[in-house]
Amino acid sequence: MTDSKTIVVATHRRSGTHWTIDALRNNSPDVSESFLTLERASSDHDSPMPLSEFRQRVKTLEGRVLVKVHDLPTASFWKRNEERTFALSVLRESPVIYVHRDGRDVMVSLYYYMQSFDEEVKKQSFSDFIRSESKLDGVDSGMSRPAYWAHHARVWLQQPNVLRVSYEALEKSYEASVREMGAFLGISLRRSLRTIDLPGKSGTPSLAGRALWKLGLRQKRLSSAVQPRRGSSGDWRNHFNDEDLAFFMAEAGDQMQALK
Repeated sequence: MTDSKTIVVATHRRSGTHWTIDALRNNSPDVSESFLTLERASSDHDSPMPLSEFRQRVKTLEGRVLVKVHDLPTASFWKRNEERTFALSVLRESPVIYVHRDGRDVMVSLYYYMQSFDEEVKKQSFSDFIRSESKLDGVDSGMSRPAYWAHHARVWLQQPNVLRVSYEALEKSYEASVREMGAFLGISLRRSLRTIDLPGKSGTPSLAGRALWKLGLRQKRLSSAVQPRRGSSGDWRNHFNDEDLAFFMAEAGDQMQALK
């Protein structure tokens, strides 16, 4: 653990990012109620936040600040020098919670998520989708979607000061997983931990809601999970045929085995 004010929650998309964020901000008085998205500190983001504002928010938010990121630790998403330098400093100086999920379930969840906004993906079958090139955040990876998922996990878990947490462990052993994160980060946790209902609506709680939170009578917020779909573990069995599974394992089987 470092003395950094920021805590990085890093994941491949659709791997439990918001579940982890919600678990920490609703169970530790040491963690800020608000969280930030590191990619927004880039002028190339769809909804950019000026670097000066991002820095100010980190400085002024109360408590440890959760910063989510989907990019690799090389920060290739940030093209402008000052922005990339800042992103790299956050990634290198912060303790990191890396959340991973069964890559086959990630593919299913990502497929439905991208169908909600991507015209090309709307026309694809699931089989075609997993075989197409991963271009998350507009970066040409040169890899299939399963291969990029494996690469993402491999690169992040080679970094120092990283705690690995699995989506499946959060499902099966929620309290033990949250307490492991708390110990790694050096933050205090409430004696009785709150589970987070997924999916749910995000929003700023009322003054009355804040008062109830301080008294320990309610959670700060409902889930901040991104819609439209939350899949369950093992849902991949309803989407992969034999050829899809063989392709996935050829592209990402080694990393699947490494994460067990």
